[in-house]
Amino acid sequence: MVKLRWLGTAGFELRLGEAVVLIDPYFSRGNKARPALPVGREEIRRANYIFLTHTHFDHALDVPFLARRTGAQIFTSRAGCRVLQGKGAPPGQLYPLQGGEELDLEGFTLRVIPSHHVRFDLPLVVRTLGRVGRTLPGLLRLAQEWPMGQVLAYLIQADGFGICHFGSAGHRGPVGFQHPDLALIPLQGHSRIHEIAARLVALLQPRLVIPHHWDDFYPPFSQLVPVEPFIEAVARLSPQTEVRVLALGEWFQI
Repeated sequence: MVKLRWLGTAGFELRLGEAVVLIDPYFSRGNKARPALPVGREEIRRANYIFLTHTHFDHALDVPFLARRTGAQIFTSRAGCRVLQGKGAPPGQLYPLQGGEELDLEGFTLRVIPSHHVRFDLPLVVRTLGRVGRTLPGLLRLAQEWPMGQVLAYLIQADGFGICHFGSAGHRGPVGFQHPDLALIPLQGHSRIHEIAARLVALLQPRLVIPHHWDDFYPPFSQLVPVEPFIEAVARLSPQTEVRVLALGEWFQI
């Protein structure tokens, strides 16, 4: 059995048979985030693996806590491992990656894909600076404490089903595979993110895509990203792909 739920931002919990996998799990959103997250990090009591695409705070901040709580093995870039160890993640649970690895894990395989972060464009930066106001110094501290590091994407294959996850939509060049059953694609980081993300979908040609990272996860730094323009762009660029929008915390069985 394969099922998953969206945890907000780029975070997902996957149940792959007996294995529990967390990808980019971020719970420390604050009470002004929208939509409200119905599950907190204290409620995550079991995880075998944590896969981290990069170490920006909204992907990685809760990983040291979750690693200590669950004993999960953490897979991320070498630079990401250094950041996490400095934040209290147990060194013995850190497994550095460089991209290109193919790993046989507990009931599934993991393929690691070198990737890229989307480039923040000037209109988005200007709008964001206009919103953050006096919170800017705190945001700059967060950015300094949680540098991006190398960006990775993941292809998970379990029970004959392929799931790929991107934590940012800036991937450039071939991915080395096509037609996954499910693609998890983020909508954050650019004023034209809907078109950028839809082009990534067209490159992958999945049967189904679930958009994520469209929530207002850390206001006023963030804001809600409308999903409808992405759905329209996917219909135009990858018409064979179905789009499904999950509610926060909603389980989806594959």
